[in-house]
This record gives sequence, C-alpha cells and structure tokens, in this order.
Amino acid sequence: MHRRRYLLRPSACELFFRDGPPVFVNLKKKKRRRDFINRLRAAVPSSQLIYVAARDLKAHVTRAHERWQRRELTNFEYLMRLNTLAGRTYNDLNQYPVFPWVLADYASEKLDLGDAAAYRDLSKPVGALSPERLAQVVERYAEMDDTPELPRFHYGSHYSSAGATLFWLLRLEPFTTYAIELQSGRFDHADRLFHSVGEAWKSCNTSLADVKELIPEFFYCADFLQNGGRYDLGVRQDGERLGDVVLPPWARGSPHRFVTTMRRALESEYVSAHLHEWVDLIFGHKQRGKAAVAALNVFYYLTYEGEVDLEAVDDPAERLALETQVACFGQTPPQLFGAPHPARRAPLAFTRPLHWGPPAPGAIRPFARLPLRLTAAAATAAG
Repeated sequence: MHRRRYLLRPSACELFFRDGPPVFVNLKKKKRRRDFINRLRAAVPSSQLIYVAARDLKAHVTRAHERWQRRELTNFEYLMRLNTLAGRTYNDLNQYPVFPWVLADYASEKLDLGDAAAYRDLSKPVGALSPERLAQVVERYAEMDDTPELPRFHYGSHYSSAGATLFWLLRLEPFTTYAIELQSGRFDHADRLFHSVGEAWKSCNTSLADVKELIPEFFYCADFLQNGGRYDLGVRQDGERLGDVVLPPWARGSPHRFVTTMRRALESEYVSAHLHEWVDLIFGHKQRGKAAVAALNVFYYLTYEGEVDLEAVDDPAERLALETQVACFGQTPPQLFGAPHPARRAPLAFTRPLHWGPPAPGAIRPFARLPLRLTAAAATAAG
C-alpha cells in the first residue's frame, strides 16, 4: 500500500494486489486517509500487508537506483519504479507515468541506434531542446514579474497532464471515452488530435505551449497507435482523414516494429549513459529551486507539491477554481533525489570472446591404456 496525492492533496492511497489490478482510493482529506490506513493495518495481518510509509520511501528509492546502477534493472523497469515511488499511477490521468522522448529522428528511412545523433539530449527538458524556441522561453521568463503570488516560470504547460495522456491514448478505450467527455461529448478538432509521431515530435520542439514527454505505452503497447475501434476522428484541414497514427519511415508501417525500436532505443547504451540526467530534471535536484532555474526547467507554480493547500481554502468556488487549474496544468512529481543522480555503471568488457568451436584434428588424444591390477578378491568376483 502506497500513500498518494490527488490534485496535489495528500488524501489518497493505492493498494497493490498479487492477483489483481491496483486500486486507487481518494479519501478527500488527509485525516480520513490516515484513519483508513490505520484501520486497514489493524484489520489485515502484517504478513499480508506491506505499507510503504514516508520514512521508508528513501530506502526504496536508494535500493532501486543502486540496482539500476548495477544493471540489475532495465531502464524501463527503473523508470517504472521511480514513477511508482513518486506517486505516478495508471489510475490517475493527472499523474500518469512519464517517460522521456529518447529518439530525435522520426524522418529517416533507416535508423542507426548506434549513432548518438539519433538520440534526444536527455540533459535538457523538452522545452529547451530547440535553440529557436529556447530563446523565446528565456526572453519571456526575463520579462515576467516575479511575485510571491505568481512566481516566474519557463513553461505555462506541463510535460504530463490528463490532456496530454488522452492525446496519446485517444484510440484506446477507456481513454477514447474520457477524451470525448473532456470535449463535452465529441472529439476535439482533427487538427489538434494525435495524428503523426513525427508531427508530435516537431510540435514538442517548436510550440511554446507543447512540452509533452511520452508515456510507457510507447515502449510496449502497439494498440494505442491503431484505430482498432474505427472511430470517426474527423478530417484535417489538408483533407486527410484521421485513422491509424502515421509512423516514422523507419517503422515501415508496423506499429509493432515502432514500439520494438523505441524499446531498443530506451535500453541502448547511449540512453543508459545519459538517463540519470533526465531523472535529475523530472525526479531529482533540477526539478525545483536554483538548479531548476539554471536548467530552464521551471513550470507554473500550481504544478508543484506544497504550493497550495486546498484543504485550507474555505470558499467552495475558489477551491473548485484551484482544483480545475491543478487538473489542467498537470502535476510535477514529488522530488525523490536532492543531489545529482549517479550515472549507470558501464557494461563489463570481455577481454576475449566467449565461444566454443570444434577442436582441431589430432588435438584430442585417446586415454593411455594402463595395466589393470585386481586384488585377489576382485579377480575372483570378476571371474
């Protein structure tokens, strides 16, 4: 059992089961959650209930990053562990697990995963990848008034939000239904829907309002790229009707090839050597404070934990307005690391290849024939 936030309030928890899907429970108030946890711990034997308390979180994080450093966890497994420990969950669209764009080439016919130029710079947030857009971000930040009520920020949108999650998973239920509900009973305009991986990457590098990162499905699930439900997603202004997601040329039209290639890129040595830099931005010391400012990684203040206490807001209208803003702007995960994240250890290098081949002719000699001497008792038994 893990404690969770809901709309930045410490009012929820998530129960994980050995033989079923996890359950997310929002108790609406911190005291109610505390009472729920105490009653559950009293009712269920300790041998059957593992409660991850706040004091235990650091130990779980340390154990995970040490195992990743020793290459006992894959990059995918490690990112999922960090997301879970930071409260990211499949059960909350506002806190959906976040994964990085790892590739930067979605236009080539062939993709060389051994070429560093094929990869995104993981030391920079998405909003700082393009020099042209970065110049606009820095200029806007410098012109902003910095007040206690509204601190300055680099990005008014977030890399992970309910809207971003539904953008990616539009073609996959139950997210299709959620997307329709979000747009008051219909799909959004076709030109604003997820149409092409290459176009999405371009938008994330050029638009001041688009700094989305990816979700785990890009690395294991091909279904969200196909319009299996044959939904009428509309027609774009250029006359093209939306259907399946348009994939990069190197995927050769195969969603499975695309997902497999993305997973191979995630587990590549380039990403293994630089993933800790991205962790610093999302879960680490560059998430907040002076390090975040220097890294051009500051988001709207309502995305951060502790910036607003919704339980202290008595006016229902004001509380609803704040909840709506939190839901729209997204939520930054709690900070898991206060110091720079260590890099992953380099893979072990073998000094000679490990292989077996047939011996050369004459290399194996027959055993020498030795005289066999038997004791009298053994000779009698043998006879």
